[in-house]
Amino acid sequence: MIDPPTGKPDSPERKVELEQTVDYAVQLLLEEAHTLGWQRVEFLTAVMDAANNQLSAIEEERELEEASPLTSS
Repeated sequence: MIDPPTGKPDSPERKVELEQTVDYAVQLLLEEAHTLGWQRVEFLTAVMDAANNQLSAIEEERELEEASPLTSS
């Protein structure tokens, strides 16, 4: 369902490619969820909430890594 990137990091082409990939993946999920009885708005709201939760977890991990002292072997 998701292909690997072909563009170099930080390139405009890669950003467009990622946006198209995510849009397609969300469309597929949305269609399946709607077919199974979920309302489109409630499903998309749940997707946004899940994405926000993932971003929060990443931010917390970064903060913990920055606060942890480096250990040497």
